[in-house]
Amino acid sequence: MHLACLSLAVVLTTACLGQTAVGAGQSGTASIVNRVQREDDAELKELIGIAVTNRKNVSEQERFEIVRMVTQSYAQIKLLDQQIEQIARKAESAAGPAEMRYELLLAKAELESKRMTELAHLREVMGVIPRFPFESQPVRTLNAWVTLRVIDGRVLVHDALRPLEEYWAMTRHKVIGLLSEKETLDYLGGRLKDKDSLPIRVHIYYQAETNSASVRLRDAIFSLAREANAEMQTDVFLELITFGGSGESPFFLRDGRIRTLFPTAVRRPDGGRKLLTTGLVDPNDLEQTILWRLTTPKGAPLQFRVEYDEASAKLAKKVADTAKAAAKRLGLTEIVEVTGVLVEPVPEAVFLGRWEAVTQGEMQTIHVLPGEVCQVTMGKGSQAIPAGANMKGRWLPTTKEIVIDIKDAGQKYYVYRGAVNAEGNLVVDRGVIFPQGRFILSGPSQTIFKKAY
Repeated sequence: MHLACLSLAVVLTTACLGQTAVGAGQSGTASIVNRVQREDDAELKELIGIAVTNRKNVSEQERFEIVRMVTQSYAQIKLLDQQIEQIARKAESAAGPAEMRYELLLAKAELESKRMTELAHLREVMGVIPRFPFESQPVRTLNAWVTLRVIDGRVLVHDALRPLEEYWAMTRHKVIGLLSEKETLDYLGGRLKDKDSLPIRVHIYYQAETNSASVRLRDAIFSLAREANAEMQTDVFLELITFGGSGESPFFLRDGRIRTLFPTAVRRPDGGRKLLTTGLVDPNDLEQTILWRLTTPKGAPLQFRVEYDEASAKLAKKVADTAKAAAKRLGLTEIVEVTGVLVEPVPEAVFLGRWEAVTQGEMQTIHVLPGEVCQVTMGKGSQAIPAGANMKGRWLPTTKEIVIDIKDAGQKYYVYRGAVNAEGNLVVDRGVIFPQGRFILSGPSQTIFKKAY
């Protein structure tokens, strides 16, 4: 009797289990095997994916441990979310004594502390540093990069063209315009609401006199981003201008040829493969050379200065007319000037020969050779070039001076400018080329050279 009852119990139990399994399958609940082998919770699946990606250099057993810890932390955080939500509802609807509400709020705070601790643990397991509103983002992640500069109460707006580049000389820009502050904010408001523009960087250049206006503009952009719920995808920062913001942009014309200076090789505004560089300007590249200085955010406001000899008068007019037309087309005539200056150039032959320093400086001798090449022996040297080194370089005639480039790429990319004084000595200064094409002094005192032959 006892055995019969036991057999019946086993049969009934087996039947019930079978019915339960069938019911589970019919109700759509995945089996335990499926739930172990796959994860249908999209958020947990993403967390595990990030953790495994960030922890590539671990053993297989450590990967299993990471998956386990991520899953446990996720479950704990979800539970704490529900508990905090329930207590918050009770605290809001509590009609009892104040002490009861106080206890509920205290319990809520304790649960929030536990949740924060669990989140910290999950970040550590996943190898994740949390992001913050308006933090700097890598250029490779950006979809838009807008540059602003306050000028006389208005804002010069540039928009970088895709593909966006980390290196400034390879980034192309288009001019949006010289806008009022309201027009600028309206433009940015539209970009912040455009999902295809996010993440976005807003880069504000400022000078001492425009600091307060630039800060006000930045704060207004913060507000726009918050309204658009885009603060986590908006990178906003101010940068003090350390370049000559409104200086001359010279072109040197002699014997019917155009020369100009660039800080480095730069990408053409039209995106062509041929870069724009220091030296002779191909007449076919004249407009591109001018446009680059107008479209780079470190260009305007500027004054195009066209220095020319009598043989280049007609060409000088073409340069001036091209610059004026480009500025008008971009709406920048108010902050772009064009002037022509007739000069008597110093003959190139005056610079040719071997020069020896009579004062201490970076260079000891300079041998200026035909064909715009030179040989330099260093004196005390520079940050990048040791004392006594022999360097091969190039020299470029302007109208009254020469610019010597020996690839002195130290803290900055330095070039040297030489001019012959009234005594017939070569006076050499070290400097850098700014975006407008200006040579700006940067370094120790001048070095004086006498011609040896």
